[in-house]
Amino acid sequence: MSKGTLHSILMTPVMTLLVGCCVPPAPAPHGDAPVPVQQQQARQDTSKEPASLQPQQILARLGYGGIEAATDRQIANYRRVFGFLDTNRDGRHSKQEYVEDGTFMSRRNRQGIFAASDSNHDGFVSEAEYIENRIITDEAKEIFSAMDRDRDGRLTAQELIASERLGDDELAEDVFEALDTNGNGELTVPEYLRVWGRWARGAKP
Repeated sequence: MSKGTLHSILMTPVMTLLVGCCVPPAPAPHGDAPVPVQQQQARQDTSKEPASLQPQQILARLGYGGIEAATDRQIANYRRVFGFLDTNRDGRHSKQEYVEDGTFMSRRNRQGIFAASDSNHDGFVSEAEYIENRIITDEAKEIFSAMDRDRDGRLTAQELIASERLGDDELAEDVFEALDTNGNGELTVPEYLRVWGRWARGAKP
């Protein structure tokens, strides 16, 4: 298997899970014509999906258990947090409650999390959507941390290969390339979660 097996360019960046935003395009050099918007967007997200395995197979090899693996205690904790953030007690989070009136992290991060959680795009996050997002992202971050051998908060292709979770160096390189949406050779948690969240929601193990 070679890197040539990567075939489909991601059409919709995720979450972005969830957290963070797309990297802004570099300005055109002085004197050059402006870069068309379509080309700018293509440069922002150059990741591809490995053709050799389905997303659920990749996630399973990386150790993702999914929604079914969540314990009753975890779900109960997520429900408690959801209720605490539901300030008007209507059983859902609005953008005003979660993004505008929230006090944790930054507004930008809260906005990314809200967008990732709102899976039906109705402008609200239900308890079920909130719990699903927490399960996906919390487990994904645990896996990221376990592979981040030098604990610098960034994951390299070498670290992913060294984890031996995928069992094949070339496959690990392909998966890293799919996760590395800005093509800079390392993953931050928000960048990693954008693709992970899309895979987890599109094909749950």
